[in-house]
Amino acid sequence: MTNIDNVFYWLSCPVVFICTRHGQQRDIMTATAMMVSEKEPLLVISVAQGHLTARLIEASGEFTAAIASEAQKTLAIQLGSTQGDKLDKYDHFKITTIDDEHTRELIPVDSAAWLQCRVENTQTIGGYRVIIGRAEAQGDLNRPPLIWRQDSFFQLAPV
Repeated sequence: MTNIDNVFYWLSCPVVFICTRHGQQRDIMTATAMMVSEKEPLLVISVAQGHLTARLIEASGEFTAAIASEAQKTLAIQLGSTQGDKLDKYDHFKITTIDDEHTRELIPVDSAAWLQCRVENTQTIGGYRVIIGRAEAQGDLNRPPLIWRQDSFFQLAPV
């Protein structure tokens, strides 16, 4: 199957930073997320099984989805190609974070929005942990989100 034949390749999705912390360890990775329901504030993400992010989510029972903004394209690429087991990505990439009672110093400054989620359910599928989180707090930071489609980044614009 080529990318042209693969319908999933044509779907656009938000670029999201999955931010986690447990004890003294923290991690951040580039991913995507999908809304399950607006009425029930549920979000689904997937993380490679055994990845530091997956281990921290399992230990803490929570994660933060920081929706990347247009200004964070470079950070999205950097985080997508770096393993958290080898270094603290926040320190390595000098990521400045928002500090308030909800964000726990995990959300990169310049993000478009964020959702603090409690894990509702997980399922292992083919080497991935599919995680459903319930948003317990959220914030809109008034920046346009970064979108991924067909191996390229895009910005949203009104039609």
